[in-house]
Amino acid sequence: MHPSENQERIKAIYRMLFAIVNGNLGYRMVLDGADESFDELATLLNQLAEKLEELNYYNPYLSSKTDLASSDEASLHVVQKVLDYIQNNLEEPLPSTKKLARMFGTNEFALKDNFRKLQKTSIYQFYNDERLKKAHLLIEETALPFKDIALSCGFSDYPNFLKAFKKKYHYSPSRVIRKGDAGLIS
Repeated sequence: MHPSENQERIKAIYRMLFAIVNGNLGYRMVLDGADESFDELATLLNQLAEKLEELNYYNPYLSSKTDLASSDEASLHVVQKVLDYIQNNLEEPLPSTKKLARMFGTNEFALKDNFRKLQKTSIYQFYNDERLKKAHLLIEETALPFKDIALSCGFSDYPNFLKAFKKKYHYSPSRVIRKGDAGLIS
């Protein structure tokens, strides 16, 4: 197996785990048939997402879910679809608001306005915050190099990631305690 294929499979697993944790249960992993172990894990994760979806699970600690009473259902539905799209595609560049509006059958002004009303932030800021939350979690939970984490969270290069991370968290990624390092601190 080529190392880049293995890396893509690992990214797919992380994407699925983050989708489940974030309550984005519409995301499914694609079985490629090239790796039996990967396909078995992908099947289990897809089944878990389906079961959670049947149970109407959503993560109660996320601010991404909104109260149905706060807006009309059509606006809420479009905004939720955009939220799900963003959270399932954090490693990709964010499409323009014009393109997002076309993708989800609304106009650009309505999308921006409804998103801001329901989420109390702009679409771009939400996208950026979600990428940084994902990066923070990856730093805590994995031993991946920071550069790889930056790229897997959609940043074009490490300096841009570092600047955004410091701006949001007021400390550098190297200050985050990784799970394996927790025993080193007394």
